[in-house]
Amino acid sequence: MTSRRADFATRRGSVGGRAWAIAACLVVSLAASPAAAQWPWDPAEPVPEPDYPDVTASVSGEPLAGRDVVVLDARPRDAYLLGHVPGALSAPAAALPDVSVAAAFLGALGLSGDERIVCCGEGPDLRDAALLFWFLEAAGAREVALLEGGMAAWARGGGPVETVEASLRPCAWAREPDSDRIATRAYVAAVYGETGHELVDTRGWDVWEGLPQEPGGERTQASGAAPSTRTGHVPHALPYDFSEFFARDGALRSPEDTRAAFARLGPRPSNPVNLQDEFVVYGWGSEDGAIGYFLLRRAGIVKVRFYPGGFDEWVSDAESPVTRVVHAEEILARLNREPKLLVPDTPPRSFVLLDVRHDRDFAFGHIPGAVNLQSHVFADSLDATVARHWPEADRATVPVVSYCYGPSCIRSRNTSTMAARAGFLNTERFYGGVEEWKGIGAPVIRTLGQ
Repeated sequence: MTSRRADFATRRGSVGGRAWAIAACLVVSLAASPAAAQWPWDPAEPVPEPDYPDVTASVSGEPLAGRDVVVLDARPRDAYLLGHVPGALSAPAAALPDVSVAAAFLGALGLSGDERIVCCGEGPDLRDAALLFWFLEAAGAREVALLEGGMAAWARGGGPVETVEASLRPCAWAREPDSDRIATRAYVAAVYGETGHELVDTRGWDVWEGLPQEPGGERTQASGAAPSTRTGHVPHALPYDFSEFFARDGALRSPEDTRAAFARLGPRPSNPVNLQDEFVVYGWGSEDGAIGYFLLRRAGIVKVRFYPGGFDEWVSDAESPVTRVVHAEEILARLNREPKLLVPDTPPRSFVLLDVRHDRDFAFGHIPGAVNLQSHVFADSLDATVARHWPEADRATVPVVSYCYGPSCIRSRNTSTMAARAGFLNTERFYGGVEEWKGIGAPVIRTLGQ
């Protein structure tokens, strides 16, 4: 597993930190990270320096709330009543209404959207505060920040705490929603795999791969077991562990460090993401994916959307395609369950198996039953290929497996997305390809010269 994961360049860099000024509520960094330079760029144009926004409030022990600053406590109400930052208003993140009806909710709290709003959560993981942060930005708030370390850091630093509930006079929310911060299911369906857009899955590598489990559950699929059509990830999404944006003591690493770390994300080291693209972040649902949105915003990533429905909403629609990562043992087990035929290279009946390499490499050795469909003609020829070799295939149920040379080849990723775009709801990417297949000693078919 480790060797496969290394191909996604998401390794931890050196732990960085930032000394936040006690007198300052918000911190700006204007230094650009050389590691964050993204290509391609016109050589005649300078690479633009990232702009790190003021989105983190310091824990200083001084009162945060004032005439122009409002603190919103994102924790559950019972935690708020036990003690909160003086003057903070209760706004439990998990109970927030839809952004489309946010104006009435925020106006009832006494906010117009022109204030500086600081979101306070429970502790260092920032999950509840990050969701509130996204909600406010999506609602169009002029300036939003997040209290680093939350109430835990505030109390540890000697900040005053009160238990009296604060309130403001209700007013009218004066800002328009920022639709560029919001990703709906329809929006995700429109942009996955499209140039200029990247989906980022925050749920963890094994979950992204497609091992059946509930949120927080354990690995449950044995090798060779029949796949679940509702596991995996949104087609073309990349997995990313945002825990590397935190130092060992739980503090946030500097925006420069986090930007440089994220710049290494990609389907393989030679294909990092372009930080000028738009990133759509999702988790299981609203409560576990917004942290990625906040951290990318803090790292100076300009185009970021959050999909609050997450994977739970995505798969609740039976017409949503999903992509799983499969491995050699599982494919071999499936082939061994196929009826024994006189011709050993007969395509399997229970799933579509496509080799997307060059035809000569296919002839030198391929998985038994695989059909060669080179990646450069895949989109145009998929329908005809399936109709010829799998005439009874049901796009809603039949798995479509594509494979390439090995982990260093991204054609299986691209072609599985193409299959999803063509209406196949269960696409599967044999990530290890021929390299992994031969590694377990599985048989290959040679057709060269026949």
